Amino acid sequence: RAAMDQLPPELMKYVPERAPGVRPTRLDAAKAVIRDFISRRKTDRIGVVVFGREAYVLSPPTLDYHLLDTLVSKMNLELIDNAATAIGDATGVAVARLRRSNAKSKAIILLTDGDNNAGKISPEYAAHLATVVGAKVYTIQIGDGETAEVQDRFNLFGQPHYVKVNYPTNPELLKQIARETGGQMFVATDASALQASFHKVLDELEKTRFEASIASFEELYRFFLLPAVLLVALEALLHALVLRRFP
Repeated sequence: RAAMDQLPPELMKYVPERAPGVRPTRLDAAKAVIRDFISRRKTDRIGVVVFGREAYVLSPPTLDYHLLDTLVSKMNLELIDNAATAIGDATGVAVARLRRSNAKSKAIILLTDGDNNAGKISPEYAAHLATVVGAKVYTIQIGDGETAEVQDRFNLFGQPHYVKVNYPTNPELLKQIARETGGQMFVATDASALQASFHKVLDELEKTRFEASIASFEELYRFFLLPAVLLVALEALLHALVLRRFP
């Protein structure tokens, strides 16, 4: 799996213990950031959608944060058809969660380290649908889009061995989606930058009442590009609240 640098100390409690020298994966980092976000919520309804070749709702919007934390903590690449990635379909699911809302501000946060290569809805059309319902899309690219270090084995001394693997990303697509919908695009090359990008988006959302969807993330497993695996739909309660955001 694609590795990342050490997570910030406040996020390490969300990462399972690993053998010495084994670094957290990008999936570990994404899950840690989202779990930390969930732990800080009090009045937001949050739902979870999983997607690979297809997108489906794992949990509808709920205030049961303990359940959500459990679901996110157990997310893994075996839960989905991971032969492809349908970013457009996943974004469409997020739009569908928001289209009947009367909230003055709506947002979709898309975290990904890959390109769209499956699905019935193109990312461009999904972005158009987002504008129709008045939802901004904030995109976060995880990684530099060039190489990722992937643990392929342990050596004779029991130490993890990493190799660099090339894989495609599409930052121009993410910029286009964000620009068309009035959102912003961020690049996170390590866990700290991922956390910082997440903070910037949520600080932006703090300015208005909103409902949001957090679309997720894909990583490499050995030498294959696997699908996006996590879509977290975030909704604020529909009554007039100005909510504090993370942090």
